[in-house]
Amino acid sequence: MNGSPTISEYIGERGAGYRLSRHVPRPGSVVRTQRICSLHLAGLIILAFISLAGLAMAAESLCEPGFVRGSGSNPRAIPVAASNLDTTPRLVTIRWLGHSSFLLTTPGGTAALTDPHPRHAFSTVPDIVTISNEHPTHNQARSVPGSARVLRGRTPEGEWIEVNVIVGDLSIKSLPSSGGNAIDIPVQNTIFVFRTEGLCIVHLGNLRQPLNEAQRQRLGRPDVLMIPIDGQWTLAYDQIAVTITQLKPALVLPMHYDFPEHARLFIQFIKETVPVRAMSETVLKLTRATLPGASEVIVLGYREGDR
Repeated sequence: MNGSPTISEYIGERGAGYRLSRHVPRPGSVVRTQRICSLHLAGLIILAFISLAGLAMAAESLCEPGFVRGSGSNPRAIPVAASNLDTTPRLVTIRWLGHSSFLLTTPGGTAALTDPHPRHAFSTVPDIVTISNEHPTHNQARSVPGSARVLRGRTPEGEWIEVNVIVGDLSIKSLPSSGGNAIDIPVQNTIFVFRTEGLCIVHLGNLRQPLNEAQRQRLGRPDVLMIPIDGQWTLAYDQIAVTITQLKPALVLPMHYDFPEHARLFIQFIKETVPVRAMSETVLKLTRATLPGASEVIVLGYREGDR
């Protein structure tokens, strides 16, 4: 007989007492149904994976290792015989130019300038310029030589702009915060986070208030923390000490001051909380292996007795 078997025929083949639905589908229909179910299940699994990945990325701190990958976008295994045995350290260079302006240079040669200041000119042509706030001592991008890409965390109207860029072997992200407390200093401030060669470098800009719990969780633990120390227009000294204790950076680089006396007063205060090392040089060369195990303050360009 052509077509599907009747219920009685199917039960006869299976034996008495065998329970069966009223309709017996053809074998081809069963396969198609199973295939559709499998596709639906696979789709649900993929959606669940994407959702979990999104939650993980949202929860990941900016200074966690997953934020930036090494050179090259596709990691691959390299046979030992064919690997490069050059053991020359890949150094990250940080040069303090003055005030809140640093020049960060990666091992691959990518250069980023933070908060360009009109009194601290230099000849290096950077690839990136970051501006934490729009006070004239932080936003002089027009004075920078070359045609660097300028990154701001706010629109001219003060609206938040999320920064998430990769230039060469340097990754840059941003986090909103409050700025200086002077009348002529806008309160909108952007914290910039730089990652290169396994190092996480955080520039707090004109941070006015201590970081809240959400901001601390988002930042994670920096390797290098650039923090304003003027004690008047930004964080107070006790707030600086609390911030260092909370974030536990390996290195702390004081910024946002113009006279050695400012640095001296800060050193006198902070040495009771964190070890301090003063350097007459303005350049620091780092690798992850050279970082101290506990927090240390390094004051660049400072000589005892300068006023």
